[in-house]
Amino acid sequence: MDIRALDLALLPVLDALLRHGSVSAAARALDMSQPATSHALKRLREMLGDPLFVRTGRGVAPTERARRLGPPVRAILDRVRDEVLAGGAFEPERAARSFTLNLSDVGSFVLWPRIVAAVREAAPAVSLRLTGLEPARLAAALESGDVDLAVGAYPHLPGALFQQRLFERKYVCLMRAGHPLAGRRAGIRQFAAAAHVVVRAPSRMQERIDAGLAARGLARRVAMELPSYLMLPPLLEAGDYLAVVPGQLADAFAGRGALATAGLPLPLPAVVIRQYWHRRAHADAGSRWLRGVIGGLFGEPGAA
Repeated sequence: MDIRALDLALLPVLDALLRHGSVSAAARALDMSQPATSHALKRLREMLGDPLFVRTGRGVAPTERARRLGPPVRAILDRVRDEVLAGGAFEPERAARSFTLNLSDVGSFVLWPRIVAAVREAAPAVSLRLTGLEPARLAAALESGDVDLAVGAYPHLPGALFQQRLFERKYVCLMRAGHPLAGRRAGIRQFAAAAHVVVRAPSRMQERIDAGLAARGLARRVAMELPSYLMLPPLLEAGDYLAVVPGQLADAFAGRGALATAGLPLPLPAVVIRQYWHRRAHADAGSRWLRGVIGGLFGEPGAA
């Protein structure tokens, strides 16, 4: 298709249909009439040679072609708003763009609510999307623009990415409040002999614990392994299990009253939490603003 035949004015319609999933809702968001929006969709179908959306009981659902077009169309519109219409400036109180952030399950539970609240207060029309990609896929997603910013402990991301140190995360023992080891630092043999629930994460902290115990001729009694820290509370509340978890997450869980924390009996290095971004977003005014919000929320004095 010749790019000169592309009517760029139709791209906001495509974006609105993808966001809202209905012609009437997209029309309201665009301040257009429903017939005009339907006509724009007809022109998009003719222009792109694809139905783009099919009717369902709840509105319209995107075809595979429309779904694939979503991220690049959104990126184009964001750049037009921020770099063409706004002359490169970003005014959060008036901005209407989207950002995709990548956080682990721990970050999603502990950090994400504070990020959402801060962004909503300063930029009510900005939309946020959360992903939890595996580290092996994260660098490519940052490079392509599928992810704008990653926040967490990703020590194996390429050094070519920009990054900012935010804070250190330490680990503690988490267990039910009535556990025999609750509220005190167990001896290393007591720790190893307890029934452990283990969550193995990209930080590889659990592997470091195993190595530290092995160096002392000990091994943990692993009762079960789980794929996510967020599955821990009901299991710990129901039995005499022990889990080693990030301190901030342990505090959040223990706030429910049924769980308690205790210190670890062996030294572990702290995990550094950073925010990462690609050079394609380094000079973008919106990205700079978002990084400033997150740095202000979580950055330690003097962190760089």
